[in-house]
Amino acid sequence: MINDIILIDVKNTKTPSEKKNVLKNDETKLRIHGCQLLQEAGIILKLKAVTITTSQVLFHRFYFKESLTDFDVKIIAPSALFLASKLEEDFCSIYKLISTFYFLNKYEDIKSKHYYFDVKSIRTYHFKINAESQEYQNMKLDIYTYELLLLKSIGFYVYKINVHPHLFILPYIHSLFNNLSKFDEELVKKLAQISWGFLNDSMRTTLCCEYQPRCIAVAAIFLAAYKLNIPLIKSTNWYKLFDVEYDDIKKICIRILQLYKIGRCSYIDVLKKKKLQQ
Repeated sequence: MINDIILIDVKNTKTPSEKKNVLKNDETKLRIHGCQLLQEAGIILKLKAVTITTSQVLFHRFYFKESLTDFDVKIIAPSALFLASKLEEDFCSIYKLISTFYFLNKYEDIKSKHYYFDVKSIRTYHFKINAESQEYQNMKLDIYTYELLLLKSIGFYVYKINVHPHLFILPYIHSLFNNLSKFDEELVKKLAQISWGFLNDSMRTTLCCEYQPRCIAVAAIFLAAYKLNIPLIKSTNWYKLFDVEYDDIKKICIRILQLYKIGRCSYIDVLKKKKLQQ
């Protein structure tokens, strides 16, 4: 099948970061933080949803090959988005990309250091990067370097990572509800919108590396249906239509719901911790 993505056995495999003594909880929060950056930067840059999703997959897969202690989230995230914009033919200038991530990182840094932070007190000059500065030139060189490293980390199998669960949502919902007159068009449309939201949230986890896209799509539909009180009963084996196991649906749903308990995550400097340990 075209959606048979190469999967990672997370249960039986320690990540490179774990091997270098990064706490699992810290790694989870840093992955969430990186995906938040990618989502926000993509929206600011007006990139396509598929570009943002591809960048998040690249980001997650990279950190199954390399450690967070060796490669900073703050530079891998823009590199992933820059590469994704090329893979999805969604042009983004390097200056706008760097400026956007510079803004997001500076904004968060100011917020984290000032307890009584008032957004009205900020000035635009706090968030501008000089294109002639050494900082800008270094970041530009890093992005060009790391986009090649990102490609190498996936073995250049681009077609294996840019098939996303979002592709399956509408066809699957159509298959399930199209011929059921008791569900009106507006309710089914709302179901699709909520499912899409769950999928976007799922990209902050490593589910995209652990399960086939069709499994994540079906789990998102199940969560949305539950929220709208639409019965999808296990005994009917509805999920078998999509070659998905019920146990996988439950596991994926639990992982997505756990995200809402964690909430928004801030940057954790594991690079500094590494230096202190040496």
